[in-house]
Amino acid sequence: MILVVEDESDVREELVEMLELRGFAVCGAASVADGIERVRHASEPLILLTDLRLREGSGLTLVREIDADPALRAKVLRKILMTGHIDLTDQCKRDIVKYDIPLLFKPLDFKILLLLLAQEAVS
Repeated sequence: MILVVEDESDVREELVEMLELRGFAVCGAASVADGIERVRHASEPLILLTDLRLREGSGLTLVREIDADPALRAKVLRKILMTGHIDLTDQCKRDIVKYDIPLLFKPLDFKILLLLLAQEAVS
């Protein structure tokens, strides 16, 4: 299962549809709070694909909250960040390294995303 957390509904819906067309089980969330709830209620392990900058928080906030809770952390196999911004703060860069999270820039190169997802399938 892939959880796409993206506050822009058209981007989220397009990602969900593109991944479903490639045979993935996918669900979407529009906020950090919604993403946490989706992880909490997930019945199977998932891959988190989240936007870095969300209207109500950030993808890194979501990652921190998941990692701080052992029950949530156990449900997330992999985290992938995406962003349309190149002006990342030094703290943001440090956190990306600390949590060892791949960062994809929008518009997403779908081939790279699929390679990251395939790596998880092999693990």
